[in-house]
Amino acid sequence: MLSRTPAFLPTCIPPAWSSSPILGSLLQLRHAQRGNEYQPSQRKRKRKHGFLARKRSLGGRKILVRRMTKGRKYLSH
Repeated sequence: MLSRTPAFLPTCIPPAWSSSPILGSLLQLRHAQRGNEYQPSQRKRKRKHGFLARKRSLGGRKILVRRMTKGRKYLSH
């Protein structure tokens, strides 16, 4: 009679690897470490979110109007 492995266990990973915590963590590539995305720059911030950038486009003008009617102290960067 043939011995079958359960359907929920992957057949490509040897059992010795799955029992090791170090090698098991290397196999989980779904959750890669991140964290250095934000590198602040005044020039880029002003060009994307500044007052003049808001005034240039229709959507930006709508944002300014919404913030004015709400009574925001700062309309944009």
